[in-house]
Amino acid sequence: MKNYQFFCDFDGTITKEDTLNKFLRVYAGDKWLESEKEWLQGKIGSKECIEKQMQLFANVDYNLLDNFADSIEIDETFVDFLNYIKSQDIDFYIVSDGFDYFIERILKNYNISDIKIFSNVLKIKDGKFQTFFPNYDQSCTPRSGVCKCNVIKTNRIVTKRVLYAGDGMSDFCASKNADFLFAKGRLLEYCKNTKIDNMIEFNSFKEIKDYIKLL
Repeated sequence: MKNYQFFCDFDGTITKEDTLNKFLRVYAGDKWLESEKEWLQGKIGSKECIEKQMQLFANVDYNLLDNFADSIEIDETFVDFLNYIKSQDIDFYIVSDGFDYFIERILKNYNISDIKIFSNVLKIKDGKFQTFFPNYDQSCTPRSGVCKCNVIKTNRIVTKRVLYAGDGMSDFCASKNADFLFAKGRLLEYCKNTKIDNMIEFNSFKEIKDYIKLL
């Protein structure tokens, strides 16, 4: 069995597109783009950005969330990859700056369970969203809702090597805490620009599975 832990981003990595961004595009018009721009420019952290964006909604319910989440697709090779990971006794964690409700619903649609998830929490009260950030760390440099670096450091087992897969800005910091890094999208560009040499480019989880077999 392989002596590794695997930490993995969700939106745009496991899913084919960013769940929250698509939700905002569909239901929030253009109003969410103002705070998104502030975040991309580094003026605010993702936690503050998400809080502002989710305050734009009124009269929402869980049926709306379910119907939307049911439209989200995941990488076709992810289930097979996950089965392989389990067969090798590799601990697998989802580390996402998205919301638990979407993640759990999407995974359930693919009959995926028993995965430890570190994410932000989304609830509804009186037709309005409530956002909670149990994995927020005030010392987090990018001011993310989920401090991925802290999640890795807290759950890292000294005797195991860390594998990490991601695609976006929230993965930049976490990438520095991995022994082997699988990257695409903005994370791939970041790795190339900062000359992170333990990076492997990927497009599907089949590629990651094939690489792990060689470790």
